[in-house]
Amino acid sequence: MKHKNQEKENKGHREKNSKVGAYKALLIVPMILLFVSVGILVYGYSQTGEWFERSIDLKGGTLITIKTPTLVDVTELEDALSEKFGEVIVREIRSYSGQGISIQLESDVDIDEAMKEFTDMGILIEDFSIQTIGPSLGESFWVQAQYAIIIAFILMGIIVFIVFRTFVPSVAVMLAAVSDIIVTLAIMQAIGLPLSLASFAALLMLIGYSIDTDILLTTRLIKKTDKPLNERMRGAFKTGITMTVTTLVVLIALIVTTTSPVLFSIALVLMMGLTVDIINTWMQNATLLRWHCERRGLL
Repeated sequence: MKHKNQEKENKGHREKNSKVGAYKALLIVPMILLFVSVGILVYGYSQTGEWFERSIDLKGGTLITIKTPTLVDVTELEDALSEKFGEVIVREIRSYSGQGISIQLESDVDIDEAMKEFTDMGILIEDFSIQTIGPSLGESFWVQAQYAIIIAFILMGIIVFIVFRTFVPSVAVMLAAVSDIIVTLAIMQAIGLPLSLASFAALLMLIGYSIDTDILLTTRLIKKTDKPLNERMRGAFKTGITMTVTTLVVLIALIVTTTSPVLFSIALVLMMGLTVDIINTWMQNATLLRWHCERRGLL
């Protein structure tokens, strides 16, 4: 009888331990997402010599944005312009107010000749804008942008460590932020969205959004131990997901209604980044923090 009771007790402990550790499988999704994203960036580097495509803001060139009354065959136009002007990137622009195209040319291309070529090809132009940045200025912007994000991560890491003063929670917060940036950059490359000053600003904003939800989660689990762990996690999830979803709704509204390429780029990058952050915060960071709380007895 005593032997049977012992077996039942051991079985209960095994079932309990398996349930406790089952949540760790959630780490698989964000880890696969991160590895695939790194693979996309590495592949891009092997093909072009750059980790990601940069717009004229960060490398120099000429950007002509044209509003047209009808749709334009982007592929055909890009092929035709490339034969005459060298490297050309043509993208379609659509919004509730109409459609158009953006044409990225090298900085030494004669703009008047390019505009004449558009007209000769039968492109109807309702309105247009031209942005030109020299290669040296674009490179200067790129260097400053890299300094900005490096300093942002350093300061962020210092503040996070000062607040929590514990290795695992601090690293988990930083890992989530880094993962958000890497995955978002990979998605941008996959859909052909170049890194510009506008999208770079959105990435810096994304760091703030990411840290915001991660600090909320970490504070609830590590410092407010007056409630059971599962209850603390549910409360943090409810607050955090509400913050993120309301922001996503606003960004979607901006994407649908804006006619500004800058605002569209910022909103699109933020929307992608915040969607990625939901995975990295509530599957990756939450799992690491729960494991840390169990080891420290913060149940």
